[in-house]
Amino acid sequence: MNSSAGTGKKDIFYIVVLILTFVVVLVGATFAIFIYLRSQEEGSSAVYTGTLSIEYISGNIINLGALYPIEEPSFEETENVYRNTFMVSSTGSLDSLIDINLNLNTNEFSNDTLMYNLYNVDGEVIANGVIYGSGVKTLASSITLENGKTEEYVLMIWINENNENQNMEMKKSLTGFIEVNANQKIE
Repeated sequence: MNSSAGTGKKDIFYIVVLILTFVVVLVGATFAIFIYLRSQEEGSSAVYTGTLSIEYISGNIINLGALYPIEEPSFEETENVYRNTFMVSSTGSLDSLIDINLNLNTNEFSNDTLMYNLYNVDGEVIANGVIYGSGVKTLASSITLENGKTEEYVLMIWINENNENQNMEMKKSLTGFIEVNANQKIE
């Protein structure tokens, strides 16, 4: 009989330990939820919806070389320029702000030699400037892209004519790629 009484006491002990463990887990979970809710700013929430898709009609790889110096080209120009056409689509339900960057691996050109224009589909210049150095270069930032819309852009890069001998510049190269990033537009 002693063995069955000892077994009953063991069962009660294990049940009490199980109940205490359950209570500790319940109190810990409640405390964690309370702390999490108290750490959140009132009225704030993160909403992510939809996707941003990018179609590089000419590809996103930049491999520039063997150009001749020219004055600023027109939108229709195709000779002696690097020309890349790409489209950005927002399939989400929120408006986006997009940034268009060049991620340059190598840039052998001297400063103030390479110029760029970023056009919209209507041929209007959105951004322009000089390309120098390597690394990530922001061409345009905070361009509004409405939800459900697709916008087309054209990037042109050329060697700027400075009326001096630029033979050495024509033998240099530029490599990298175009990247487009989007963030939710907050009004």
